[in-house]
Amino acid sequence: MTSRASSRPEGPATADPAGGALAAWRRIATGRAEAPLPPGAGESLAAFTGAAGADWLLGPEAGLDPGRVEASRLFNRFARARHESVLADILEAGIPIVALKGFASAYQLFPDPDLRAMGDLDLLVRPRDRDRLIALLASQGFAFQVMPTRPWGFISTASYQPFVSPDGTVNLDIHVAPDCAPVPASLSVEQLFAEAQPLPGCRLDLRGPAPNHAFLLFASNAAKDKFGRLAVKKAVDALLLLLRRERAGELAVDWPTLAETARRGRYLKPIRVFLTLLGRFGADLSDLPDTLRRPPTGLAGRELDRVVRDWDSFFARGEGLADYLRRELLLTAEPSVALANNWARLKGLVRPRSGLPRRLPAD
Repeated sequence: MTSRASSRPEGPATADPAGGALAAWRRIATGRAEAPLPPGAGESLAAFTGAAGADWLLGPEAGLDPGRVEASRLFNRFARARHESVLADILEAGIPIVALKGFASAYQLFPDPDLRAMGDLDLLVRPRDRDRLIALLASQGFAFQVMPTRPWGFISTASYQPFVSPDGTVNLDIHVAPDCAPVPASLSVEQLFAEAQPLPGCRLDLRGPAPNHAFLLFASNAAKDKFGRLAVKKAVDALLLLLRRERAGELAVDWPTLAETARRGRYLKPIRVFLTLLGRFGADLSDLPDTLRRPPTGLAGRELDRVVRDWDSFFARGEGLADYLRRELLLTAEPSVALANNWARLKGLVRPRSGLPRRLPAD
């Protein structure tokens, strides 16, 4: 395991001209303690990342109880071990998969994978292998758990309701596309499989997304979460991806290729918003092409300012339906995509989708 001193060097704390605003996020983005943390920052971040992650991200100044940090690390280790056991069975059966989101990030971005809180186990499988994967795990007692949905039903066509182990410790999210619309319009399953890379340090012969694809999915998922509290771990992962590769002397992301991918898929707008947000946190985005350098202006710009204030306070004021509606309208989708999303909701009011794979009943 890499020590904090070698993996996240910290300089001396200095006065912050903004009075401490965004100091925690700047520390994550730069890996440096350029300003004192505001009171309670460690506890606030731990609510999203777990105590082990917050302690590593913010350093000793986070002030977290060592016992709590160790308990968090042990819980993450247990979750990872359970996930790896399931993944080993899938790989032994010869079913090709790519790990997405948290499991992949734990190995790709953290010096110790047990620093990354483990939630759902997100896996990408080719559509032709989906039923074989489900049959394998169903024979071990996995079953779909139907969760409550909005009145228009389960909208995503990229994944399904949670597929849960009999002991409830593994919550599998099966993806048959990299993300929901509009991402598949310009990033296919085969593209993601073709460029997937081995997970460093993982005992399994398992792959995760290439840096370009990983960053794109962090951004698309953050937009899907309306840049709210559920997007925090995606933003942390994106900041670590940029910082880790920068320190290795590598280009973090092939920005022109990413911009062209987003343009073809009609999701340049949320990518720009996500990058602007990361830039507000202190990420080095000096090599961005002009295509990605357009921050939101007018009403959208004012809404982004509200988003930044929410992140700075770790969402202390809470979030309501009005926040999500404004952000969807102003920040998260280009007009044609927003129209398509709302049309899908209208159709769902008449015939809501269950979120279960067709021909497979719920348990």
